[in-house]
Amino acid sequence: MSPAWQVKKLREFCKAKGIHVTAYSPLGASGTSWGDDRVLGSQVLQQIAKAKGKTTAQISLRWVYEQGVSMVAKSYNKERMRQNLDIFDWSLTEEELQKMSRLSQIKGFVFASLLGQHDLLLQIDSGL
Repeated sequence: MSPAWQVKKLREFCKAKGIHVTAYSPLGASGTSWGDDRVLGSQVLQQIAKAKGKTTAQISLRWVYEQGVSMVAKSYNKERMRQNLDIFDWSLTEEELQKMSRLSQIKGFVFASLLGQHDLLLQIDSGL
C-alpha cells in the first residue's frame, strides 16, 4: 500500500472486520528488480514535499500513517532511516490529501502471478 496503490476497498473491508493493515514497502522499492519509482518519482508527492520542506518519502510515509496503517520501510542508509522516522510532528492538509487521492492507482503486484492461478487468488486480485 502506498499513495500510488491506495487499496481503499481492501482497507475498508479490513476495518469492518477488525483486521489491521500493514503496508509493506510503501516507498515502492525503487532500485530493486521488483520495485519501481511510482511513489518517489511522483510529481504530485514531490511538489507537496517541496512545499512542506520534507522528502517525498516522508510525504508518502505520513500518508500511510494517517490512513491508520502500519508500515515496513527498509533502508540501510542511516540518514534516510532518521528521515523516515521524522513523520510524527506534522500532518498533511486536507488539500494535500485530496491531491494524493487523485493519483493514478497501479497495482504493485498480482497475487496470482506469485502464487498461481487459484480461483481465490484471482478473486482477490480482481477486487483490489
